[in-house]
Amino acid sequence: MRMRVGLGPVFAYEWLATSRRWQVYAVRSLFVAVLLASLALVWRANVANQKRVTIQSQAEAGRSIYDTIVGTQLILLLLAAPAATAGSICLDKARGTLTHLLMTDLSNAEIVLGKLAARLVPVLGLVASALPALALVSLMGGVDPDALTGAFLVSLGVATLGCTLAFLLSVWGTKTHEVLMATYAILLVWILGSPTWSLLNWALRWRFGPPPQWLNGVNPFWLAFSSSWQRGAVDLGPRVLFLAVSCGISAGLTALAVLRIRAVASRQAGHAPGRRRGLFASGQGRRRRDGFGPRLDFNPVLWREWHRRRPSRWSRILGTLYHGAAIALSLMMVYIIIGGNSTQCQAVAFLNGGQVAVGFLLLSIASSTSMTEERVRGSLDVVLATPMSTRAIVLGKWWGAYQGTLFLAILPGIVTFAIACRYGHWVAVPLVVGLILSFGAALTSLGLALATWIQRQGQVMALTVTAYVLVTIGWPLLAELLGMATSGSLALGIGSASPWLGTVAPNLLVQISNNDWPEYAAWLFVWCIVDSLLAVSLLAATLGTFDRCLGRGTTKFAATPPRPKPALKLEPAALLD
Repeated sequence: MRMRVGLGPVFAYEWLATSRRWQVYAVRSLFVAVLLASLALVWRANVANQKRVTIQSQAEAGRSIYDTIVGTQLILLLLAAPAATAGSICLDKARGTLTHLLMTDLSNAEIVLGKLAARLVPVLGLVASALPALALVSLMGGVDPDALTGAFLVSLGVATLGCTLAFLLSVWGTKTHEVLMATYAILLVWILGSPTWSLLNWALRWRFGPPPQWLNGVNPFWLAFSSSWQRGAVDLGPRVLFLAVSCGISAGLTALAVLRIRAVASRQAGHAPGRRRGLFASGQGRRRRDGFGPRLDFNPVLWREWHRRRPSRWSRILGTLYHGAAIALSLMMVYIIIGGNSTQCQAVAFLNGGQVAVGFLLLSIASSTSMTEERVRGSLDVVLATPMSTRAIVLGKWWGAYQGTLFLAILPGIVTFAIACRYGHWVAVPLVVGLILSFGAALTSLGLALATWIQRQGQVMALTVTAYVLVTIGWPLLAELLGMATSGSLALGIGSASPWLGTVAPNLLVQISNNDWPEYAAWLFVWCIVDSLLAVSLLAATLGTFDRCLGRGTTKFAATPPRPKPALKLEPAALLD
């Protein structure tokens, strides 16, 4: 067989299909527009309102713009890079096209490298599109050009490693949302290692000192922002080493995918679903699940969602790790509140908000895949062919995705209750729980609406996660820039639409400020109402467009008209008479 040189015909086909999608260019344009908007907002907050612009003020504005652009770029890459490759193998296995592809004379390397490269190139294009905006920042002063180069190298390493990690997990995974949640969990452990070390060392009075240097050296945010923190010459050595190590790990992950893709795909294609063991097995575990679940007569779709979503092995592992970590973290926060000082209790507020932010990130993925996976597999057509009403189908899907928010609101509510027991202001407990429940309802409605209006599963997940990140991180940053020109209390109230800041700020204000608490409580109540109205509006829009978007017939045929009576037939003898 002739040796093929290059990425092969898989890359040619995938890249041709990708280049013809307008969404690729729209996302790139939107990314650059967000960066330029950040540049304009920081300039307006720091320089535009000054009567006399000095070189020092321009340098400070340039440093702030650099931090904003680089931070936005890293966050978007950590979210977009895994989303670009998480479904590359899972969707082909679900549709059956991967089995046909493996029957050709294409090698494993051509299949893996072609699919990976076709999805990696648009992500690298996002990194390259940020270079002009970063170059404009260097003209203002205050930013070392070596720092810009280092941030670009770090961004390349993050994009490459995120894509290859999600691609490798997609080889073994069977559902896109499970692959994406597993990838985000690994990235969160990687990114939050150094900050968690510092925060726990401070809150629990450990004597371990600051995080080790190697833990900071593998953190992309520390490498990108260390020039602003240290205020010295930037050494490109650690940044180049980070890129080299990231590319080396990515090459190893790609080689593992090349070695295992054919064996794993063949085993999964011929694997019959066996008998489940454990809590969700048939028998006693299933009877336990049926005992407290929804009834079939109430809503068949909700009953189906409850029984269809039995966790797979990946879901059980991720769910156990997340729930165990959340419970342990909440118990530690309650212990700090009971026996700690005021400074340590303030650290609890940030831990509590981080727990909510991570939970909603996982919920945004689950809510956007409640319907898209069934559309890919074709099982949704069976539900649409039943005589159930559209209202029952949509509400059943919505409640099936919303049930994760109920657990998410319990632990932050317990921590807020412990803070209220010590400092007072009991109204903070229902406000925090209400904000979590209302924001979860809005996020669930958004994911269901996008899954109804958009057919591609990857686009639905990307849009849902992006919208969540913009509200959680981008909205508080915008409020902070607004607060530079107006007042800090107004900016804090506006920024509380974010579930992270909306959980952190009440726990802080209860401890350190009694004067601003009534005004901020009013803001929390307003945002609960706004999120609830947004959830209802999106759900109503989904109900109104569900049949048209999914091709469900709504024409009511009239009853069959009665057959006319046959005419009287006369016999020939009667005619003769």
